[in-house]
Amino acid sequence: MTMDGRVEIVRNLLGDLLSPVSVMDIGAMPEGDERYAPMVAAGIASVVGFEPNLEHADKLSERPGWRFLPYFLGNGEAGTFHVTAYPGCCSLFEPDPEVIDLFTGIRASPDHVGSFTVQETVPVETRRLDDIDGAGFPDLVKLDIQGAELDVLRHGMQRLSRCTIIECEAEFIALYKGQPLFGDIQSFLASQGFVLHKFIDVAGLPLRPFAHLEQAYRPVSQLLWADAVFVRDFSRLDALDDGQLAKAVLILDVVYRSYDLAAFFLGELDRRRGGDLTEAYLQSVQSASPDDLLVMNWRPFA
Repeated sequence: MTMDGRVEIVRNLLGDLLSPVSVMDIGAMPEGDERYAPMVAAGIASVVGFEPNLEHADKLSERPGWRFLPYFLGNGEAGTFHVTAYPGCCSLFEPDPEVIDLFTGIRASPDHVGSFTVQETVPVETRRLDDIDGAGFPDLVKLDIQGAELDVLRHGMQRLSRCTIIECEAEFIALYKGQPLFGDIQSFLASQGFVLHKFIDVAGLPLRPFAHLEQAYRPVSQLLWADAVFVRDFSRLDALDDGQLAKAVLILDVVYRSYDLAAFFLGELDRRRGGDLTEAYLQSVQSASPDDLLVMNWRPFA
């Protein structure tokens, strides 16, 4: 079944419990549909995003249900934006050639131009997420800003006070000088009441000189980064109201295929309201194939 179909099933199941979902996308680029796109297409979600490239922000805002702002988010101080050969590698942190050039398929040194090679540096002023008027209070947040995720989170938790799910790209190896790593992000979010749920789109590359003869970008053993999904601590569901639980069910089902956690949240709604949503939901996912139960997916770099 398509995710569009899942949206309708979950929406019909939850009925009046479900109100529109607010998505915040920090660091979006126009590179295909996002995982949350089926919710937007169904009219049950809207997106406020941040993309500092004005051209990209304008292009993204052309889509119904999307509104993107061309701001650099961070700690509210001046910074330097490193413009790299590949736009997806641009960052407020400087790429580290001594680390990046260890891996097959990517480069950062000026002598061997690659995806991470800095073409230009631009002085910028960052804004604290908590200081952005009109950004709303999202239910789902996605961050992908090449090492600057923790700065945004540290200066944005008031804005994220209603958020139940955070998807955050995090590195396991410091590809950028001085960047926080996954452990730093996990530790901070744990202090804010979030737990790691799962990894998706896990990326790695072989160390030089090793490479697959036919697929140079295929990972071998070394993890580099992943999209990590964090959820509100599900052992403390009393901290969430019914509306937050209902929205979390939709997001977990449609965006992340986390059917077990969605059912667990429905169980809490049933406990509070004396309903039988869980049983009806479990019947709706009986036809899900093992491939639909997305836990972790290796993603080639290119």
